[in-house]
Formats: sequence, structure tokens, C-alpha cells
Amino acid sequence: MNLKKLPFALFILFLTCFENAIHAQEFGLQINAGLMNYGGDLQSKVYTFDKAKLTAGIGLRYQVNKFALRAGFNYGSVEGDDKFPTRNLHFKTNITEGNLCLEYTFFSPDKDIKILPYIFAGVGVYHYNPYTTYNNQKVFLQPLGTEGEGLSIYPDRKIYSLTNFENPFGIGARYKLSSNLLIGVEFNSRFLYTDYLDDISKKYPDENELFKQRGQLAVDVSFRGDELDPSLTYPSGKKRGNPKHNDNYYSSVITLTYIFSGNGLFQNAFSNKHNRRALDCPKKVQ
Repeated sequence: MNLKKLPFALFILFLTCFENAIHAQEFGLQINAGLMNYGGDLQSKVYTFDKAKLTAGIGLRYQVNKFALRAGFNYGSVEGDDKFPTRNLHFKTNITEGNLCLEYTFFSPDKDIKILPYIFAGVGVYHYNPYTTYNNQKVFLQPLGTEGEGLSIYPDRKIYSLTNFENPFGIGARYKLSSNLLIGVEFNSRFLYTDYLDDISKKYPDENELFKQRGQLAVDVSFRGDELDPSLTYPSGKKRGNPKHNDNYYSSVITLTYIFSGNGLFQNAFSNKHNRRALDCPKKVQ
């Protein structure tokens, strides 16, 4: 091959690959619904449906060949109850989440394959606000500093934020009902950067200091073992949670994906360009 023609040949190869990518793109809307649960100090199993709550979400996805960029919004709730009567803690929280993920499908969506398994990972932001029920009333836990967060004698125990970053990751599979409609299942776990999703992490604070700075309600919901056994006293300084492992939450959902016709703006533009060329070409004179 003439080396002078190599750049031109590479340019033609790039255009060919680009056109193939353009024709393999898809733009879709996905909705999901299922169950959400959490892992932490009030959950003894890594994965379980015990105490699972409903969750639902919606998102957009843009796919080129086997890769897809997806943005989603999810809403759900989790809760946990203590299995140890000497602690007797429980919590609930609603979770609002937005995320952006990169997805890889093992088979090209334009092939004649019905089942399309995939994996994904990304970044997200979520908001939560743990609370418990005390004397038949909802009590939000973060402002009370149940482990001494924000108290002057515990400078290392900062008040935890209710809005944090996360890393969602998971697996799923879709089944083609038609060229535009797919149904599937998906498991999505979130790696969190906090151990306070359930308001439990380290040790019990000093009872007197907690009472002085946060009041009797903070003391009452920080330790509730005495509700089951009145002989138990507040265990100042003793272990309350396990700070070695952060909490997490996960969802198991059914998905419904609709692929819009036309396969994207770029493909339409590319196709229209070829159509214009076809219309503009003069007819061959016999």
C-alpha cells in the first residue's frame, strides 16, 4: 500500500466504524419496581427479603453497541430491628436516589438474541433520614446524636450528613418481548461511605453528657434495652455497633424498558444525509 494513502484509508475505516456504531445505538426509557432492603448493624444476613420494603424508579438509557449510559431516579425505604434484647434498637428511613451508571451488555442488542444479560456500575447521590418510633411518635435520630455525634467531649464523632455519595453496581437481564419492548430483572447494590444509615456505628456515649447536651429523649432512644428488662442500666462506653463495616442498601426489581423508534438523533441525521445524497444524485442518462 502506498503510505501516502494510509491516512485516507484510516479515515475511511473510522467513518465505517462510526456509521456501524451510529446504526447500533438505542435510546430508551426504563421503569422498575420491586423490593429494597439494607445491610448493617440491625441486619444479620448479607442478603435477605426480611423487612424488605417497596421501591420504584424511572430512568433513561442511551446505548451504543454493547455499552449504555443510564441515568435513573429511585425511591424506596428500608428498616431494621435488633435481634439482641439487651440493645432493642430499630429504625426506618425513606431513601431518595439519583444515579449515573455505565452498563455493559454481553450481547449486541441488534442481534437476534432474546435474553440480554448485563452488568453495571456508577456513581450516585442519595438522601435518607433515619427515625424510630418512641411512645407512639416518630422520632428522627440524627439531631439527637445517639452515639455522641456533635458532643464537645467527642471531637472525633461528627454529625453525619443525610445526603451522601454512593457507588451503585449490579447485574441484570432483559428479555425481548418485541423490538421496542423488553422486560427484565435486576439486582442493584449500593456501596456507601457511611455507617450511619441505621444510626448505629460505634459505642454508647456517656449518659450524663448526652443528657446535658441533648436531653432525656436522646438518652431514651440511644439505649432501649431497659424497655424489655428494667434492671438494665445505660451502658456508657460499651459497644453499640460495628464501625469496621459501612452500611449498604440494595434492591431487587423487575424492569420494563421501551426503546424509542428511530434509534437516536445521530442515526436519523446520518440516514437523512444518505437520503439527501440519493435525492440529489442526477439520474443516469441512457
